[in-house]
Amino acid sequence: MVNLNNKGGYILRDQGKKLEASTPTDEIGIRQLFDEDSRAFTYLLWDKHSEDAILVDPVVTQVNRDLLVTTTLNLVYAVNTHCHEDHISGTGILKKKVKGLRSVISKASKAKADELIRHGDEIHFGDRYITALATPGHTVGCISFLLDDGKAILTGDTLLVKGCGRTDLQGSSAETLYDSVHDILFSLPAKTVVFPGHEYGDINDERRFSSTIGEEKSKNPRLSMKKNEKEYLDAELINYPKIMDIAWPSNLRDGAKPFFVQSLRTGIKERWGIFG
Repeated sequence: MVNLNNKGGYILRDQGKKLEASTPTDEIGIRQLFDEDSRAFTYLLWDKHSEDAILVDPVVTQVNRDLLVTTTLNLVYAVNTHCHEDHISGTGILKKKVKGLRSVISKASKAKADELIRHGDEIHFGDRYITALATPGHTVGCISFLLDDGKAILTGDTLLVKGCGRTDLQGSSAETLYDSVHDILFSLPAKTVVFPGHEYGDINDERRFSSTIGEEKSKNPRLSMKKNEKEYLDAELINYPKIMDIAWPSNLRDGAKPFFVQSLRTGIKERWGIFG
């Protein structure tokens, strides 16, 4: 059934204006979804009046779940915070299943998508929007998304709860990540809620689903040190992503899984099918 309140979505390119929070009459709809295998979060955001919605960082193995939770919504964009290396994005398959859905990623990522965005661009859905803030370091194309009311930010893999994204992969830079966090993210109000891209806590520990800018400034062991203390990013070693050899080239192609993948480690060519 068509909702006559649907307004659709559009990208408003950066106008060079000062970043200011809007004052909507109600809270933006937000739902945090979790993929146990990659320990990655997907975020569903929607305008409660028009029911226009976006998905941020969908995972290909969770496409059926995402279709189910958006059944009553008008899904207009599937957005990636960066070109992921630990899972294949669900954008390519979702576009085949949702009429009119468009994919979004940063131009700096050098990945394919229907819409390529830059720092300051706004992704509108109904009367709500998120603003793209360039926060490279984990990858060259990392983007964080500030909600229009300024109350929360989706930080992707740039800033995690008591951690940050790894900086030993393609295009990574510990110094650049440090600057992104301190110059961009830590400049936000302390009460701003942080919604991260991953949760790596032990299953027996308290799950770390969100935090605040204030908490991360004071308690994040990897980002509260001085910049010249390089060990802040070398404090923990993370295993090589299990499916990086598939995920990275697939996500460069908007989540379309390639038939052949050249292994980055072994040089062995393997044949893969297409999801969906």
